[in-house]
Amino acid sequence: MPRTTIQIKDDAMKAAKAHAERHRLTLGEAISDLVRQAVERPLVTDDRNGFRVVRLNRRSPRVTAASIDRLLEELP
Repeated sequence: MPRTTIQIKDDAMKAAKAHAERHRLTLGEAISDLVRQAVERPLVTDDRNGFRVVRLNRRSPRVTAASIDRLLEELP
């Protein structure tokens, strides 16, 4: 099994440690488990007015005209 060093945000580390403790896993096993779960989770879409729209988690940030404008400003 390869060893590597990664940087993980504090909230993600807290979640990984909680998952490890809850399932009696090492931290590495817990992170591997969580990554696999995320990759294997299907992308859920809805059909709205003839368009396929991704159904986001309720914790996902809202996409607004202002957020799109900010992203467009960052383009080269």
